[in-house]
Amino acid sequence: MRVPPLRSCFLSDAAARGAASLLALLNLAACGGDEDEARHPKPIDRPEIPAAQDIQTTDLALDLGALAGKATLVVVPSAGKVTLDVSGLTVTKVTLDGHAVTPEITSGMLQIPVPGAPDAVTVAVEYAFRARTPATFDGWMPSLGVSFVWPYSCSNLFPCDPSLSDGVSFTMSIAGVEDGLTAIYPTSTRGDGPAYMPAVAVGDYTELELGTTTAGTTLSAWYLPGRNALEDATKGTAHLVGAFDYFEQTYGPYHFGPVAGTVEVDWGADSWGGMEHHPYVHVGKFDFNDEEAQVHEAGHGWFGDGVRIACWEDFVLSEGTTTYIAARALEQVEGPNEWDYYVDDFLVPICEGSSHDPTLVNTIVLPDTCGEIDFVHDDLWSITPYMKGACFYEEVADVIGPDALDQTIGEFYTTHVGQAARMQDMIDLIEARAEASDRPAIQALVSDWLLSFDCPENYADRCRTHGN
Repeated sequence: MRVPPLRSCFLSDAAARGAASLLALLNLAACGGDEDEARHPKPIDRPEIPAAQDIQTTDLALDLGALAGKATLVVVPSAGKVTLDVSGLTVTKVTLDGHAVTPEITSGMLQIPVPGAPDAVTVAVEYAFRARTPATFDGWMPSLGVSFVWPYSCSNLFPCDPSLSDGVSFTMSIAGVEDGLTAIYPTSTRGDGPAYMPAVAVGDYTELELGTTTAGTTLSAWYLPGRNALEDATKGTAHLVGAFDYFEQTYGPYHFGPVAGTVEVDWGADSWGGMEHHPYVHVGKFDFNDEEAQVHEAGHGWFGDGVRIACWEDFVLSEGTTTYIAARALEQVEGPNEWDYYVDDFLVPICEGSSHDPTLVNTIVLPDTCGEIDFVHDDLWSITPYMKGACFYEEVADVIGPDALDQTIGEFYTTHVGQAARMQDMIDLIEARAEASDRPAIQALVSDWLLSFDCPENYADRCRTHGN
């Protein structure tokens, strides 16, 4: 996700508890800024799904007109039962391996006893879902023609496990689309990704074919009608094929199939930034002409989606890594240099505390916990992990060389693709692959950029200047 430049803090805590809005929750989450108040404990009443349970595949058949769906899941049970979050759904029928069952639904959690100890079972759930509004921004929004379930509102659209540890491969079909409009969605994600990854966008779309990478991945852009629409789509994607090719050739094969692309979406007045709905990422209409936004969302195919984060405390592994590799790829394909933009527009206001923009709030970007924070109310949900994380990688590249860092990032990706990992795992690998003489400098950078609240001395020059 690329954070939009939002300006005000306007929602109450009560309103935010029912929302998962890119607009609303980011504003609310970033309204802190005090080091002692930056961590917000996870609510103790949030339902949990057993970690040993594994949803292997989910087939989604959604009728957007009827607001009805059927999800067919292949699940490895835990403790003799299957547990699914259905808190935003009205369940009408459930079958277990083709036989009708009556599940227990408590506090939005559906539980089905599973006799014996099978390796996997097939659970089919038929249900109705509600049309959501831009005010809640946490499901299918007919008025905007787009779905959005990040970070953990998947149960407003389909039965799921919203935890980051359980990666799922999705297949999808969409019905109930108004005549004359086009639904853009993946019929298959091919590889495991987080539960918030699948999405659909419906609109009067025109496809712009962009080209094919060396590895054979075909890319397109889908844009909405409007003044300069084709010009904006062409400008924003000018180096997207080259950057995608760089990711594939440098870090490893794309995990989500042979076809990918970018979809312009209208999120309303704050249609900035993007969302990593691979293989068809969503980018807000005001940023669709922005190369960094496009390449950033593409980069999440490697980190965030391809390699999931183990818990929200590892947000920097997703966003810091993606911010760095986006800038790195754009440099290598002769695109724009993003480092002055990163430093002047974001890092300086964060470190100086000089902005009224609540997304530019300073915080420690690598907490020492896992699964214990309430992410949507925590200062970690800000642009700070993007910038401090990218600067950490940039300075590591200064120490060991950018090519050596690319090799290490690629090794990490190929080792962990399709799995969840922690930022400490990345740090450990970087140190292990570095020369012994470079390890103290790397450890100092970990402290300076990831573990400290205050920004390091000369932070701006250190981040924007390439030493190797």
